[in-house]
Amino acid sequence: MSHQLETASHPENLRRVAIDPVSRVEGHGKVTLLLDEHNKVHQVRLHIVEFRGFEKFIQGRPYWEVPVMVQRLCGICPVSHHLAASKAMDLIVGAKHLTPTADKIRRLMHYGQILQSHALHFFHLSSPDLLFGFDSDLSKRNIVGVAEKYPDTARQGVLLRKFGQEVIRHTAGKRIHGTGSVPGGVNKSLTMAERDELLKDIYQIVAWSRDAVHMIKEMHNQNPALYNSFGSFRANFMSLVGHSGALDLYHGALRGRDDNGSLLFDGVDYQNYTELIEEEVKPWSYMKFPYLKALGSQHG
Repeated sequence: MSHQLETASHPENLRRVAIDPVSRVEGHGKVTLLLDEHNKVHQVRLHIVEFRGFEKFIQGRPYWEVPVMVQRLCGICPVSHHLAASKAMDLIVGAKHLTPTADKIRRLMHYGQILQSHALHFFHLSSPDLLFGFDSDLSKRNIVGVAEKYPDTARQGVLLRKFGQEVIRHTAGKRIHGTGSVPGGVNKSLTMAERDELLKDIYQIVAWSRDAVHMIKEMHNQNPALYNSFGSFRANFMSLVGHSGALDLYHGALRGRDDNGSLLFDGVDYQNYTELIEEEVKPWSYMKFPYLKALGSQHG
């Protein structure tokens, strides 16, 4: 115990290992580890190295610019930022209730975003580790290696993401950094030709999505000891839920549960999220550390 306390208080006596950059994330980051002479890990830190500052430089801009500006946060998930800003601006212009068409177009836009982002993460970033194993040859453990050994799987991943991007293009105007959602609604409808173009492939898209779920289930069944422990940790949860009480990815009220599944709050207006959440900052990362106030910064 005294040795552990000594090394923890004197990190300069520990060996530093840096993984820089981390290549399996949608952005830039690095991981540093501090190890003692027995290769025991004493500290692990994920450093997010980008500084954004969007909260500040949108101040003073015309309100209608905000949904277009803030989506520049990311080239992978711009639609989510685009819609979040539009929903905030809805309140500014007094649009408490959108037309049914505008609501559906925005939802479709976001579902396209969820599909393309999940396809990228699952097939491009995760499948090399899942298909080849965590200890496999690094030169093969990448999307190129997947394309060589599992061409059908790689092709499905590419086409699933392509379909999600086409949904975004038809609803937002562009695949990346579109302008379809505006304060108070949308500025683009879905034509019959665009609708038919998306519908002609939808059953194949659904089938491939189910195949991906089946694939990961099979991996769990074949190696339950690994997949039931890797990346498994107790955590609190918070999400939007719709009128039926089910998860909703676009609109709803806030529900929170602790790591035992006990209900912390439910049906809370998302505009009041600052009453539930606070943020911490750390000296070693630009990433913020949000936590549930009810549980405190250490457990929340």
